[in-house]
Amino acid sequence: MFLYFWKVSVLFQSILLVDDDNDDQLLFKEALSEVNGGMHCYIANGGIDALEILNSPDAVFPDLIIMDVNMPIMNGIECLIELKKSEKLRSIPVIMYSTSCSNECQKDCMDNGAAGDMEKPSDYSVFCAQIRHILNFGIPANRKKPAFL
Repeated sequence: MFLYFWKVSVLFQSILLVDDDNDDQLLFKEALSEVNGGMHCYIANGGIDALEILNSPDAVFPDLIIMDVNMPIMNGIECLIELKKSEKLRSIPVIMYSTSCSNECQKDCMDNGAAGDMEKPSDYSVFCAQIRHILNFGIPANRKKPAFL
């Protein structure tokens, strides 16, 4: 058995959060600040916004993208597919998250290049623990190793 460790101090200096819900954005930023106050977090308000930000001429690419699955206009899986088509964006690891994602949804995420997936918990301390795990190990707790290793 192999253990894969990917430390945030070297790999993750910035995160792009893609989520259309303002309350979830605020919750994520608060939890991230509690876990790692030095981490820079960019916000995109949906899939189209994320692609516009990342494809702008002066784009600063994040080290990690955390993306909601269920968004209007362009959902997370559709955005993931577009990200993975792009030569300059495909190497950015993407972790998909949602309040509800079926096994089929999880499979779609992984089949389309997601590094992992996680459920949005209702408990704040659990959410902080999930974020801490991702930053320390590069993957959600439910995965054995990152797909991008």
